[in-house]
Amino acid sequence: LTEMSKKMSALKQGMKGTNAPQTIPDDMVSDLRDAFSFYDKENTGMISMPNFRNILHNFGFWKMSKKEIEEELKNFNIEQSKKGLTFQEVLNVITGKWCSNGKEEEARDCFRIFDKKDRGTITNNDIKTVLNEYLEHPVTPIMESEMNELMKELDPNDTGIVTFENFLRLYAQ
Repeated sequence: LTEMSKKMSALKQGMKGTNAPQTIPDDMVSDLRDAFSFYDKENTGMISMPNFRNILHNFGFWKMSKKEIEEELKNFNIEQSKKGLTFQEVLNVITGKWCSNGKEEEARDCFRIFDKKDRGTITNNDIKTVLNEYLEHPVTPIMESEMNELMKELDPNDTGIVTFENFLRLYAQ
């Protein structure tokens, strides 16, 4: 439930049209730091390759083959023969993956929450229903003016239907 609120906050923030450099959300950095610390039990500042793969998996990049992981490490000039990876190296790879396609995957998962009938589109009512179900304080209903503002951004042609592409455009900003 809290995740849904964060995602909608990110969606609303995206409406402001900022073009930030390649970064990941602060809560994701914090989660990554926790995961790294979990595997760095001896506080060496390094984790092993198998532990790095576990972190990739835990952050949603479970489809990556060994070859793809090697390519990512090459992209960031990370020697694969060394003893392990530092937090900064892990952060760089995760950020690169997140900015290249991780946002889209998360946006698709979020879109599916609204698209309960798997139509490939969502409506004002779909959004309103889900927000009222998942927001932390359902006692405060979504105001019509807020919905209208959100729909203007999500449905610029005023068709009453939101496509995944429009959803992604705002979500990924």
